[in-house]
Amino acid sequence: MKNIFIIVLLIGFYSIKVRAQITITDTSAYFKDSIIAKKNYYVGKPLSVLIKDLKIGIVREQTLTPTLGITDTFYTKIILLTFSPPEEFLSRTLFDHQIAPILAITFQDTLAIPRHYFKAGGVLDDDEYWTRNKRNYWGQFIVADIRLSGVK
Repeated sequence: MKNIFIIVLLIGFYSIKVRAQITITDTSAYFKDSIIAKKNYYVGKPLSVLIKDLKIGIVREQTLTPTLGITDTFYTKIILLTFSPPEEFLSRTLFDHQIAPILAITFQDTLAIPRHYFKAGGVLDDDEYWTRNKRNYWGQFIVADIRLSGVK
């Protein structure tokens, strides 16, 4: 019985590893060919244009939000869009020694965001995945640059 459990466990880990490698290659090629190659089309337009064109769903966005701060306002020009769930991201980075593709979006203007937006229940709740509120909030800002990281 233990041998069967171990075999099933090993097959499960192997299939996750194979699927992650295929996904990373396809996702990377998609971003290079469809987004980065057409970067000039998106620059100068609201982020909502890029979001509507994406064929891969955004899972999370990350701002470089300091956890401690004196002011009630957070200033940023950049958000990072991730396209894989945290557990898949950890699997890639820890076990496969790869990095999942991330789009770094730079906005034309520095955004002044009230810090309470990031708290639980706020528009940009840090504990939530990508939501309609986040899509609507970030989608209104003008893109100045798009960079792809986490790929070779």
